[in-house]
Amino acid sequence: MDSLDRHEPGKTENPLSRLAQVPDYVPSGLVYDYDFIFDQGLNEDPQQRFQALHAEAPPVFYSPRYGGHWVVLSKAALHDIMLNYQDFTSSNLMLPPAEVGPVLIPATFDPPQHTAYRMPLNKPFSPAGVAVHAEAIRALAIDIIDSVAPKGGCDFLLDVAEPFPPTIFFRLAGIPLDNLREFRHLAQEFMGSPQAQVRENAYRRIGEILTVTVKARMESPRDDVLSMLATQDFGGRKLEMEEILNYAVLLFIGGLDTVVNNISFTVRYLAQHQELQASLRADPSQIPAAIEEFLRLFAIATPMRTATRDMVFHGIDVRKGDQFLLLTGAVNYDPEAFSDPAEFCPHRSERHITFNQGVHRCIGANLARLELRIFYEEWLKRIPQFRLDPQNPPTFSGGFSVTVASLPLLW
Repeated sequence: MDSLDRHEPGKTENPLSRLAQVPDYVPSGLVYDYDFIFDQGLNEDPQQRFQALHAEAPPVFYSPRYGGHWVVLSKAALHDIMLNYQDFTSSNLMLPPAEVGPVLIPATFDPPQHTAYRMPLNKPFSPAGVAVHAEAIRALAIDIIDSVAPKGGCDFLLDVAEPFPPTIFFRLAGIPLDNLREFRHLAQEFMGSPQAQVRENAYRRIGEILTVTVKARMESPRDDVLSMLATQDFGGRKLEMEEILNYAVLLFIGGLDTVVNNISFTVRYLAQHQELQASLRADPSQIPAAIEEFLRLFAIATPMRTATRDMVFHGIDVRKGDQFLLLTGAVNYDPEAFSDPAEFCPHRSERHITFNQGVHRCIGANLARLELRIFYEEWLKRIPQFRLDPQNPPTFSGGFSVTVASLPLLW
C-alpha cells in the first residue's frame, strides 16, 4: 500500500494541494495519499484508478490533502453513512474547507428540513412526471445528433453531451440557456476548484445569474420547476426568495454536470468496445439493462458528509467535525459488493449506488434514465460505427464530479 507517515503541515507536492498534519488518533496504516482533484491516475483514467484504489488503500482511509479527510471506498460503509444522517450530516464545508459551507437546498439539509424541502418535487420528477417530456427529449436528441452525423467525427463532449442534458433540464426547471459554455465553466469551478475562494466566487456568480429568473417566476409563475418552488406549499409556508435561489443553484449545478459526464464516459466505453456497440445498435431492447451497468461503471458524483460526534465507525476512531468524501465512482467497483466489478455485466443482481441512498437519493434519477435511453436509441440509430480519435485521446479531470474534459470521436 502506498501509505504515508505523518507529514509536517504545509509540505506540498502540488502548490494547490498541500499536505496537512495527520491527527494523532488516525493510525498510519489508514493513511493513504489521494488527491481527489489532482491525482495523476484519476486524471489519466478515472475508472482504472478507482479499481486500483481497492487494491492499494483501506476501505475507509484518511487522506492528508485539503486539510485532511476520510475517503470511503466500501459500499457497506457508504450505506451506513447515507442511512445515518444523525451521525453524518449533509451540512459540510466542502474541500478544501471554506469558512462557511454552501447552502444547497435540499442537498445540504437533513430531515425533517430536507423532507419538507424535497416533498413538492417528488411528483414532477416521478416516472410519470418525467415521461411527459419524452417527445421533446427525443426531438432535441435527434437535432443534436443530426448536426454532427455528416461530419465524420466530433468532440462528443462539446458538440453533443454538453448541450443535450443541460438543455432538457434547464427547460424543465425554467432556467434560461443564454450562455451554456459560461454556465458549464462556473459549474466546473464550483465542483472542481482546489481553492475555496474560487469555488465561493463561482457559487456567488451562479446566484447572480439566477436572481433575475427567480424574481420573475415569483412575480409571474410559469409551468416550470422554479415557478413551482415559488408557489407550492413547503410545510405550511411559501419559500423565501433566498431559499428559492439556493434551490435554483443546486438545480443549475446538477443539470450541467451529472448526465453530461455519464453519457460521455459511456460513449467512450462503446467506442472502445466495438462488439458491444454493434450489439446495442442491432438490438435496442438491450439498452435499458445496459444503462444500469453504465451507471454503475461511470458514477461521477462525490458527495460529502460530516461527523456530528466522536464515535467508532467500522472499527475506525472518528472525531466530531471529521469530513467524509464518499467516492461513489470507486464504491461501485468494491470487490466485496460486486463480482468482477470491472466487467460489463448488464444483468447484475447487485445494485449500484450511483444515485445515492436513503433520503438523499437523487431526485433526478428518473429523468436521467429517460434521457439516457432516448439518447442511446437515437445515437446508435444515426451514427455509424464510431471509435476514439487515435491522434486526440480523451482527457479527464477530478473534483466533486469526475468529468470528461474532451472526447474526440471518428466514424
